[in-house]
Amino acid sequence: MRAATLLWLLQLGCADLVPRVVIVTTFPPEFARWKRLLPLDEELPFPGGGGSTSLWWNSELHVLGMVTGMTSKNAAMSVTALGHDQRFDLKKAVWLLAGIAGADPEAGTVGGAVWARSLVDGTAVKFLDPREMPPAWPTGWLPQHRAAPYGQPLPSEAERQQMVVSLNPRLVQWAYKLTQSIQLPDSEALQHLREQYHHLPAAQSAPAISLGATLSTDVFWTGSFSASWARNWTTYWAGGRGTEGVPQFAASAMEDFATAQALAALQRLGRSRGPEALLVLRSTSNFVEPPPGRSPEPNMDFFLEVACEAAFLVGEPVVKALVRHLASQPLKWWRRPLTPASSFVPAEK
Repeated sequence: MRAATLLWLLQLGCADLVPRVVIVTTFPPEFARWKRLLPLDEELPFPGGGGSTSLWWNSELHVLGMVTGMTSKNAAMSVTALGHDQRFDLKKAVWLLAGIAGADPEAGTVGGAVWARSLVDGTAVKFLDPREMPPAWPTGWLPQHRAAPYGQPLPSEAERQQMVVSLNPRLVQWAYKLTQSIQLPDSEALQHLREQYHHLPAAQSAPAISLGATLSTDVFWTGSFSASWARNWTTYWAGGRGTEGVPQFAASAMEDFATAQALAALQRLGRSRGPEALLVLRSTSNFVEPPPGRSPEPNMDFFLEVACEAAFLVGEPVVKALVRHLASQPLKWWRRPLTPASSFVPAEK
């Protein structure tokens, strides 16, 4: 009855929903736990989205959930459509993109989760077939305005702004500190997979929460040459390596950069806070390259449910902490030093 009444009011234009948090997923398995467990139990039609699914709402928490559809075009389409949907006022919302990704075995392991510091675009490129490129080139993927891979001069700040979105460091660090001690599920199957990467300590570690950069392309890629390109491309554009010797490239994705760009456009129209109020959480379902002695295969070792579980376990306490904070703090709380994460952890009963 409550959902039916809400839908009737929205159709009449009598309700204006003000989400505190928008949860963005890219396909139904990523969304299933959010819908069932948060829960998100009030269905709202969303014909303009790219995911061919409804929106889902929690009126007590003021949390909205969506499935954008995979690939950058569907992500941009869905976020833009939501931003222009007159049923919602999104100017106060924080957005959480929570999806699965491929793990760089030099940076992490399958079953882990990465809070993104930077989102790098891997789609705006020039390409030469490796069979026809100059023999000295390490890859056929080139920056658009350079004549060689990772060409000089290094990208200017203006060029970087077209290829990299740096997320709000205070917000990202707050989310990481809140969740870094969460114990993620492990299994014999994951342990067996990790043992094959005996030369890489990060790949052999148990699933954990980390920080890094994601690289967005609309290609499901795998292999050591592609992984090398991803690391170098991310370093070329994002400028250097991560802290404590951890490579900055951490996870492969599709929708991250396009989602941030769509939010930036909505911000220019006064309809969102833009990327400054965006968190990106990528839980890892597979490695981006095979272990030593194995050739790349179209069907890689893939742990979908493990990754979806990790995304919810890490993302859910952040969503609830944001809800509490946004319900009681001024509009621009995220610009100031954040309250220590420990104060947002619900007391055990």
